[in-house]
Amino acid sequence: MEYTDVEKQVLSLIKKADFRNIPNSNVLSYASKLNELRPEVAQQFLAQFPELSKLIQSSLVEYKEILDKIISSDDESTNQVYDILNKEIESFQESRKEYILFADKVRSDLSKCLDNPNLTPEQQNEIIDREMEILRMVDKKDEDIRVQEMEAVQLADKKDSEKKEFNWKTLSTASFVVLIAVGIGTAALGGKFDIKLPKII
Repeated sequence: MEYTDVEKQVLSLIKKADFRNIPNSNVLSYASKLNELRPEVAQQFLAQFPELSKLIQSSLVEYKEILDKIISSDDESTNQVYDILNKEIESFQESRKEYILFADKVRSDLSKCLDNPNLTPEQQNEIIDREMEILRMVDKKDEDIRVQEMEAVQLADKKDSEKKEFNWKTLSTASFVVLIAVGIGTAALGGKFDIKLPKII
């Protein structure tokens, strides 16, 4: 087979390599060089240097393991964020419940005071005003807790989104580098390798 100048340079480079002691980062460099070749030439080179083919396949397996870990980490992160959120919301609900119980007790005590026949109309109005103030305080407390719950939900969503965005940027960058580097095709590798990414919601 007749080789182009580029193919001759790549062959010369590959012949000089010691594939038994090559770091993984260099494997991708060699794979990217193979990408510059015609598919049939790349196949022929890989047949002459089976160590390179094995190293490329090994790199792809490692890459897939990294992808799996990132996706698994994403799932764990989501679960942790929502576990924390659930605990915060439970804490808010408990605080609301305790506050309402306390307010009801105070209001009930004030109502009992109204049963006193010796109260003047001004004193009765004062007690009723205090009962109304307690109801307003309960409403305000409930509103404050609702705001806190919404802020907690928004913060949890933001943290979860930031984590996922970072992971997906990492995946995108790694995918781009590896897929460009090993774009020589599955035929040149002598096998089939499938990477299935989850759908991004």
